[in-house]
Amino acid sequence: MKHFPWSFPCFLWFCLLSGASAAKVSLPGDDLQAVLDRGEDLALEKGALYEIRQTLRYRKPGQKIFTKGAEFPSDYATLRLANKDLMMLIHGGGQEGAVLERVICDGDRYRLSTVPKGRGSGGAGQPALVHFGGPGGDGQIVRNCVFMNTRTWSTLKMHEHASNMLTENNLFFGMGVDPRGNGREFNEIPFSWADGVSSAATDSIIRNNLLIDPTDVGIVLYCAPGSIVEDNVVAAISRESLGGINLVDALLEMFALDEDLTLFDYGGVVVRNNYIDNFGARIHMGIPVGCAVWHPRFKGRILQGGSVTGNTIAGGAGGYGIVAHGLKGWTIQDNLSTAHYSGLAEYGFHPNPPDPPAAFLFHAESVLESELQPEFQETVRHIDHLLRTQKAPQNEFGYQMHDYGHEEIQAVVQAAYLEMLGRDPTREELLAAADLLQSRQRNADGLRRQLMGTPEFEEKFGFHFPAELHPFRVQRWFDLCDQLLREKGEMYPMRELYQDALQRLRLPAK
Repeated sequence: MKHFPWSFPCFLWFCLLSGASAAKVSLPGDDLQAVLDRGEDLALEKGALYEIRQTLRYRKPGQKIFTKGAEFPSDYATLRLANKDLMMLIHGGGQEGAVLERVICDGDRYRLSTVPKGRGSGGAGQPALVHFGGPGGDGQIVRNCVFMNTRTWSTLKMHEHASNMLTENNLFFGMGVDPRGNGREFNEIPFSWADGVSSAATDSIIRNNLLIDPTDVGIVLYCAPGSIVEDNVVAAISRESLGGINLVDALLEMFALDEDLTLFDYGGVVVRNNYIDNFGARIHMGIPVGCAVWHPRFKGRILQGGSVTGNTIAGGAGGYGIVAHGLKGWTIQDNLSTAHYSGLAEYGFHPNPPDPPAAFLFHAESVLESELQPEFQETVRHIDHLLRTQKAPQNEFGYQMHDYGHEEIQAVVQAAYLEMLGRDPTREELLAAADLLQSRQRNADGLRRQLMGTPEFEEKFGFHFPAELHPFRVQRWFDLCDQLLREKGEMYPMRELYQDALQRLRLPAK
């Protein structure tokens, strides 16, 4: 268990050494910020719900927020946003060695909706749900937490100027809304997609996290030289994700290696042994490497250093697998693709279409001094901007109703039936649902809500209002993971936990 320290005896020993076990428990209704302002650790009551109306801010190096006596996710206290204008739940920036452990962080998207940010790129000025790192924020730890229902552009941000941060053993459920409107709260407008983990912290580790339904990117590095991203799972179950694990961003000046801002430092970055699953929705690019595949206007920028090894891309709804453009001195080896790729970038007729979907594509002229595995195919047309988020017909809410690929549509329907009814669709059900989706009469959320209204669903799960779709889904995944961890008695590799949870979705036939 070297890489997955979760067991209660280990945690108890940690608490005894740190003094956390002696912290007084704060109850719901207490002034939590006053505890932090005094420089004390904030110990939360096991299983309690805390409504947060002002961002909780760490005040002292080494300070902790944790649930006292908690062992498994259902034991954790919940910190839930309760102010519709508040976007940031926790701010740990600048406090060296700050710790967030065994806490549920709930953005409460489906009760509060979102704060509109328009169609601006990236965060458009919005904060993350949880902000760590920043100047002075070295050595921080976010471990054994649950994040859900993100309202803003990122769920957990590891801000630049920090180093040696650790993010491990966390569960993420539901981050934003996808281009087709899946994940949408009934009142929001486009586009509020979201990352899982966004990191520019150097020499840091993002390890053994499960991220279900991100809509921007599961894990994104903004250079972050020296960082390791390993043994994580990024899974698109009901919402599309633009990227699985992204290595496409160049932070100007901070990580620039030349005065012309054309060469950027990814030296020592390691992305290894991650599992990226297009299970029931498209991941437009599993692991994009290089600026131009994401932002064509940045063509000519070169990312230097780094390796992508031993990762697996799976699932039936894939767009593109690993794509490489504008690199120098990279190693991309021993990655496996078992996925189907039919999610062509761009919509409809295009005067200069990109290469068709594939597992491994690279732009030979701009990939320099690098070692690529033999499966890579040289691009014939281009691999600039392999996202299908523009030009498609819009529905009444302004979301993009672009076409599905043949394999993709089957994966979308099968995932909906498995989640909502615990079984595979019949052939007739598969064809009928596929027709609804391709004709743009439904998106994947609409199909799931249709299934929620069936007697079969009510017999298995009881009555739920259509607006409760995503709270129901989050709770189902949370319960499955909690049950599996309790049976195991400790944390185990997220890929195994995820695959075990997929098996548990399937209900026994009556």
